[in-house]
Amino acid sequence: MKFVLFCASLAVLLAMGQCDPDFRQIMQQCMQSNQVTEADLKEFMTSGMQGNASENLKCYTKCLMEKQGHLANGQFNAQALLDTLKNVPQFKDKMEEIASGVNACKDMKGTNDCDTAFRVTMCLKEHKAMPGHH
Repeated sequence: MKFVLFCASLAVLLAMGQCDPDFRQIMQQCMQSNQVTEADLKEFMTSGMQGNASENLKCYTKCLMEKQGHLANGQFNAQALLDTLKNVPQFKDKMEEIASGVNACKDMKGTNDCDTAFRVTMCLKEHKAMPGHH
């Protein structure tokens, strides 16, 4: 049950909308490579994704985005995210609102690639460009 919560939260966070086995494997790989625990993720999610995230958590976000093709060379690929979402049936009727938020966040830059990934993700949350945050 705990993993489903993380999966659902992070799927929404990164606009995947589903938790297939491939995404679960990606999550595990990124957790290991960035030394992020399920407890770290739970703490961040239960805080409403507020406050300062650790560098490890920011790099975990970068890892997830890169493996999904939504971040490359430190640059957010807004079109790749939109292409992912338009293929998810439950998001089809929300694409205009999602696209508006994605476009508002597409040029976000951080102090490094991890910070950029995290800032983009928080921007998407703020602009309600993530399904489930309406």
